[in-house]
Amino acid sequence: MKLSLSKKPISAIMASILFLSLITGLFTGSPGTAKAASAEETRFLQLYAQLKDPANGYFSAEGIPYHAVETLMSEAPDYGHMTTSEAYSYWMWLEVLYGHHTGDWSKLETAWDNMEKYIIPVNEGDGKQEQPTMSYYNANSPATYASEYAQPDQYPSQLSGKYTAGKDPLDSELKASYGNNQTYLMHWLVDVDNWYGFGNLLNPTHTAAYVNTFQRGEQESVWEAVPHPSQDDKSFGKTGEGFMSLFTKESNAPAAQWRYTNATDADARAVQAMYWAQELGYNNSVYLNKAKKMGDYLRYGMYDKYFQKVGSAADGTPEAGTGKDSNQYLLAWYTAWGGGLGSTGNWAWRIGASHAHQGYQNVVAAYALSNPDGGLVPASATAGQDWSNSLKRQLEFYTWLQSAEGAIAGGATNSYDGAYKAYPAGTSTFYGMAYDDAPVYHDPPSNNWFGMQAWSVERVAELYYILAASGDTTSENFQMAKQVVKNWVDWSTDYVFAGSRPVTDAEGYYLDSQGNRILGGDNPQVATVAAPGEFWIPGNVEWQGKPDTWTGFASSDGNSNLKSVTKSPSQDTGVLGSYIKALTFFAAGTEAENGSYTALGGKAQQLAKSLLDTAWGYNDGVGIATKESRGDYARYFTKEVYFPSGWTGTFGQGNTIPGTATVPSDPAKGGNGVYASYTDIRPDIVNDPDWQYLLNKYNSSYNTATKQWENGAPEFTYHRFWSQVDMATAYAEYDRLINNSSGPVEPVAPKAPSKPAVVAGDGVVQLSWNNVTAADNYTVKRATVSGGPYSDVSVVTQATYSDTSVVNGTTYFYVVSAANKVGTSPNSPEVSAKPAAVPEPPVGDLIVQYRTNDTNPGDAQFRPQLRIVNSGDTSVALKDVKLRYYYTIDGEKAQQFNVDYAAIGSGNVQGTFVKLTPSVTEADYYVEISFTAGAGSLAPGANTGEIQLRINKTDWSNYNEIGDYSYDPAKTSFTDWARVPLYLNGTLVWGLEP
Repeated sequence: MKLSLSKKPISAIMASILFLSLITGLFTGSPGTAKAASAEETRFLQLYAQLKDPANGYFSAEGIPYHAVETLMSEAPDYGHMTTSEAYSYWMWLEVLYGHHTGDWSKLETAWDNMEKYIIPVNEGDGKQEQPTMSYYNANSPATYASEYAQPDQYPSQLSGKYTAGKDPLDSELKASYGNNQTYLMHWLVDVDNWYGFGNLLNPTHTAAYVNTFQRGEQESVWEAVPHPSQDDKSFGKTGEGFMSLFTKESNAPAAQWRYTNATDADARAVQAMYWAQELGYNNSVYLNKAKKMGDYLRYGMYDKYFQKVGSAADGTPEAGTGKDSNQYLLAWYTAWGGGLGSTGNWAWRIGASHAHQGYQNVVAAYALSNPDGGLVPASATAGQDWSNSLKRQLEFYTWLQSAEGAIAGGATNSYDGAYKAYPAGTSTFYGMAYDDAPVYHDPPSNNWFGMQAWSVERVAELYYILAASGDTTSENFQMAKQVVKNWVDWSTDYVFAGSRPVTDAEGYYLDSQGNRILGGDNPQVATVAAPGEFWIPGNVEWQGKPDTWTGFASSDGNSNLKSVTKSPSQDTGVLGSYIKALTFFAAGTEAENGSYTALGGKAQQLAKSLLDTAWGYNDGVGIATKESRGDYARYFTKEVYFPSGWTGTFGQGNTIPGTATVPSDPAKGGNGVYASYTDIRPDIVNDPDWQYLLNKYNSSYNTATKQWENGAPEFTYHRFWSQVDMATAYAEYDRLINNSSGPVEPVAPKAPSKPAVVAGDGVVQLSWNNVTAADNYTVKRATVSGGPYSDVSVVTQATYSDTSVVNGTTYFYVVSAANKVGTSPNSPEVSAKPAAVPEPPVGDLIVQYRTNDTNPGDAQFRPQLRIVNSGDTSVALKDVKLRYYYTIDGEKAQQFNVDYAAIGSGNVQGTFVKLTPSVTEADYYVEISFTAGAGSLAPGANTGEIQLRINKTDWSNYNEIGDYSYDPAKTSFTDWARVPLYLNGTLVWGLEP
């Protein structure tokens, strides 16, 4: 038979080539002692190759993951080549599991760097300030109140200040921890290719631009939103007003401003991914500290929108918070922050959100950020406790919202109707917040999509597994996690099928064998027909009733008055991936708790395997995808985007909006203006390659009178980035948790250790490296010539070693290999070190003490804190004293010396930068700290008090403090520190030079 590739997509060929290169080394070279990678590991790596294949089009020229490969798409982003913080967070998860399977963690670091560059709006070292006026923020007056409304037509909302904002309790401690309050969170939406045309105002070197859409209340769908730039200098929009006057109203013309919004679930997912990275052997503190910092700022998502006391508005009279009393300890829908642009832009603001949705909670992130075993407790003083409180509160939230069937209802709000209205009589409450079956948006209802179930409970399943595997099987947190996920799996598996198709009626209701609708209840018997190769999961869940008011876990009784109706079977591959992971973690959790699968755990494991095998049949060479019917796409042509009367402006694609083809708005919706359509606002969509198909389908099939697609709705096959990652990671997690924990799985030889690090001391060299999966031990090898030959020094079981058999003054070269009973890995990269004797410091009366709270050694500044102690019996004039702090500049640039605080007066402390020629080990610069006469004298037994310094480069490029001579991240309280030498009248009297 002649083999032909003529009809095979080039992307599939490329993916196959990439896949073969990825799996090289996954097969052992020791016949008879090990076997090839499992089907799930192989499929994970093949999907990884497809995602990374440039021919498949998942990434932009700047390396940004698109929301989807296809462009004609409107769902949350209104164009496929947008991206979201969601996509970035999934990218982290993908690279974590790639690192686990291959030992190559560099891809994870590349992904985080890209995230920091393009979607976290901070100066990541390029000198561009993307939060230029955040320093003007007043934590005692975070923002001016404006009501939320039920319809977009009721906007703009008056900035009235009707309710005084409470106090922001986080700002001061975040400044203390990081030296500034520039929020380290992702803005949720980016126009990757600048399709809107607004451009990136604050960083024009980037093609990708920060944009936003939803701003006008719970009823504003993607079809009713007006895209606008997040950096608005009024170049676009209404003359003299920009886009701001569509959303808020004030007495004067709105000022030029920047403003960003995060989606809390995405940032939490990024932290969740880094938790697993650390658990699976990753140990680069630079990036782990970035995850901690993100988690520190993510706490703003716990706070009421205007920092009002939680539960205080039940009677319609909210009370401004004074501290943690405005903390819901739940992940609300968003947090937002912004400030002014231009010469008069000396202001900034910040808000939280009042509405908490079950689908946004992340108990794994809360565990990682609160528990020392989680490994990611942030630097700020109250962060760990906040996240500990949040972990319990989230688990209570799930328990409160779990319906009698097992599905999880919507959520709660601290601001009823978005305006702190009094709760209706009989409202069910959770810590004073009102029950809401569809928090945040209603078009469509926010908790109908089954994806919100799978996304959210998958994380509860993870926590159940984490706690069970750690031996915690008795705590209340464990009991709640177990109860929630067990009931949920028991419910959902009744409506999920592999190899058969459920029988439904025309409205999407599941039917039993007698043709009756299934409207909830325990153990429904869904009628099915054989359908080999197909999978089906629920599409929607509808809600009836309400939960009981929460009084605690001990008194919760199953919510008999809260019912869920499961509907609309779907083939949503992204949701499928999350669902499979939920089953997988649950099954692994039952094994970790009991020693073997429970009956339900075994059912979950078998169903997960069947779904994975079935899903692979939908791989088209670009990814795993199914055809979707999009009846909602009639709204491309519907006039429903509201503009107030008289509002006209310029859109980024060069058109005037709303344009002339408008219709009058509906007075019943509360507005007085006009409606335009999606295409009126975004005319470039008609150039999309799929537009003509959609237009023809609309003209030939859609009945505008009945609003029905009489000849079928348009169909599309979409390759969403997050969806493909969800499927890829489902294979990887099944392989990790099921294949490698149950049954006789043959081991393979470990991979080479990565990221070796070395520190030389006096007669000792300290080595460390990343843990390697499946390694039983490590062999440390040493040579005195680069490249060897190496001699074995020691065999150890931990990823660290102290070599004390060294001679000071000799340079040593090290490599490390990993081994298990199957075989030995290749050597790690080589590192070298030269131990040296530590000279005795001079003995004097002046002592330098040092500490740091700078837990991110890879950012754009370093912040030593110093004080001088006089242990002698005579006073010393501080003008005669100088200190030297030694470091590496990591890229020659001009530098700035700042004093954030000094007890002796910031103006009395000065700094001078001195370049070392030649450089020495651990330093090529020092900053010399001196004092003016105004600093006075240091009396016997006294100290100077804190001197808080901050050094940055003028272009804000990053330092790498790891290994800097004077830096020690372990010293978080003032400690005598000889590595900051002190000079009195030019003579060294304390410490040691490098």
